[in-house]
Amino acid sequence: MYLKGFLIIINLLFVSLCFSQTDDYVLSGKKSNNNSIIKKDIYNVKNPDYTSYFLSPTAFTITKRDFRLVSNDILFFKGTYGLTSKTNLSLTTSLFGSILGSLKHSIDLQDEKTLSFSSTVGNFTASLKDTNVMFTGVDAVFTIGNHQNNVSLGTGFYFIKSNIDIVYDKREFFVHAVTFGIQNQISRKVYVMVDGYYFTNYNMFTAAAGLKFVIKTRYSLNAGIMPIVRDDIRTSRYDIKSVMIPIISFRMLIERKD
Repeated sequence: MYLKGFLIIINLLFVSLCFSQTDDYVLSGKKSNNNSIIKKDIYNVKNPDYTSYFLSPTAFTITKRDFRLVSNDILFFKGTYGLTSKTNLSLTTSLFGSILGSLKHSIDLQDEKTLSFSSTVGNFTASLKDTNVMFTGVDAVFTIGNHQNNVSLGTGFYFIKSNIDIVYDKREFFVHAVTFGIQNQISRKVYVMVDGYYFTNYNMFTAAAGLKFVIKTRYSLNAGIMPIVRDDIRTSRYDIKSVMIPIISFRMLIERKD
């Protein structure tokens, strides 16, 4: 029972990447604002993966007609298409059989500040005949900075309905999450990233920390660790359970041909 719940939560963490994805690169001719809160780019190289950290999203979207492909730990796969430079459509699947679609829209504010809104719907167990776990969710993310160096804060509300018991013997439940993320460029093709999720109504926290390596101009490889900590609060006891797992993600951006 709790194993099923754990797998659903893990799915939920990576489904957050559905929500992840400034029209052009910061280095594509735009002048940086002198009042920028985040430090300026000092290395003349593009970042092909600016729409998410390890787990949580930024507020950025990919450019119109571009494709973004992601593989996380060889378990989760995601494809994103730029309907416009502000609106992206994504499809996420996994070896668990999940199929989820999402729509994301970003709004440029000022002084390198971006706001995005996302929605998603799908089935965690689409390939299983006797199991049905439907998922819907919305979130908002605020990012300060550019594609190279940024900080993000977000919040999301999700609803899961299933025909099996998942968490605390529940088949229908809401989840509220608060997200954060930080990315900093430390060399021409290396970034350090730290991000995380806190599920407020289930006392569960997970984060990821590590490095992103840019390969040529279209590819990136993220490698780090992801701790998961959960308070098991019941009438008779109070336990803190934790686990540490490696996380590796390969991403590719396929740019449009003008």
